[in-house]
Amino acid sequence: MANPFCPEWENPGRVHLIGVGGIGMAGLARLLHQSGFKVSGSDHAPNRLTRELEDLGISFFEGHHSKNLPPDVRWAIRTPAVGEGNPEVDALRYLGIPVRVRGEVLAAYTRMRKTLAVAGAHGKTTTSSMLAHVLRSAGLDAGYAIGGETTLPGRVSDIGTDPVFVCEADESDGTLVYYAPHVALLTHIEWDHVERFRSEAALLTCYKEFVSQSKRVWIREDDVLAAEGCKEHGHVKKVGRSEGADLQLISAVNDPLGQQIKGCFEDAHFKVRLSLPGLHNAWNGLMAIAAAMEVGVSLSEAATGLESFGGVARRFQKLEKNGVLLIQDYAHHPTEIRAVMESVKALNPVKVWVVFQPHRFSRTRHLLKEFADAFEGADHLALLPVYAASEVPGQGSGSEVLADQCRGRFPRVKVFGNRAELVNDWAPQFQEGDVVLIVGAGDIEALQGELMEAGAGVFYPP
Repeated sequence: MANPFCPEWENPGRVHLIGVGGIGMAGLARLLHQSGFKVSGSDHAPNRLTRELEDLGISFFEGHHSKNLPPDVRWAIRTPAVGEGNPEVDALRYLGIPVRVRGEVLAAYTRMRKTLAVAGAHGKTTTSSMLAHVLRSAGLDAGYAIGGETTLPGRVSDIGTDPVFVCEADESDGTLVYYAPHVALLTHIEWDHVERFRSEAALLTCYKEFVSQSKRVWIREDDVLAAEGCKEHGHVKKVGRSEGADLQLISAVNDPLGQQIKGCFEDAHFKVRLSLPGLHNAWNGLMAIAAAMEVGVSLSEAATGLESFGGVARRFQKLEKNGVLLIQDYAHHPTEIRAVMESVKALNPVKVWVVFQPHRFSRTRHLLKEFADAFEGADHLALLPVYAASEVPGQGSGSEVLADQCRGRFPRVKVFGNRAELVNDWAPQFQEGDVVLIVGAGDIEALQGELMEAGAGVFYPP
């Protein structure tokens, strides 16, 4: 499938974004604003991202109504979560005004830049954030569009002044096939998004199209599906543990402050003190170093820049109260949860309390057993209702079904109807030295703050 031509990028005018409160849409809105467009947007409710957009002068409308559409609107962009039947989309169709999907618009923009695109089932946000941070630390004012809130000036996106552009390329809606990057990073390929890709082969076809349009590709040497997807590409490099890897990981040792990484590139050995624990983050870091070197950053500059990386919101994000460590992470796939659990174990907690909000009924049903296995090491496990996204319960399994699957492994499993019930039940039980891990991709994001605000003295030292 060819990348659709998006002439609107060449003729700034009024563009309206439907679902602008999501991270990906908010990032695109900022890029459009910086590119000279008049931008407006709407969503169900305001949030910190929409408030930041308003601070830039971008108009925000609460709710979805045809009256939200500015009279001078030339085109519109919708989030994949919004489809036909939305009153704004329907009104635009009636008026004959083009409505595009976020992924195709961002992909069209990246073709105008020297793009480093990060794709894969896991680690995209962290790797792309690391890469943008490393480039800017090395003096390149690279642009970026990332699906998470970073510590960089624009948080989710920034146009930059250098031709280099870092992009998190999303496969979930199939728009991955529209990208043609200078360098593609495949963090990991694993069958997911079963609501769209009915088979592993269908997902791999999407990746193969992406790879075929990339000038250079970096993969992990142990990633079988990535190797399959790249086997016909002539410019593939690998990170791995073997001496044959183009960028070798010699060791990664966790400690309470993160981890110490040792690596080698073309006989040059290097060390990195990374603030994030976990082998998965070591691989993410090596990918960022590899991509940075592709655009002229030296190995020493890349390693130094990575050491100052402070993390991404909702990626092993820590808060502490009365000796209880609260960690939230966006992990919503069994592979991601296992990786985060390993990082928690490195902290040597007294007890591990895990709260999980499943994301999509279809994913929960498809990976039921894998989810149950992923929580190994939890002393207590709580499940919140499934965050449905655009699905309905009949499309898969709910939290009660997952709880039944887990109870054979974890006797202390409880399903809560909402976050408030969990706070009231769990918070008084926490002891100094415990770790509370909050994982999921839905509105569970608010739980970490709610636990923190539960009141002084709620978490009791022994």
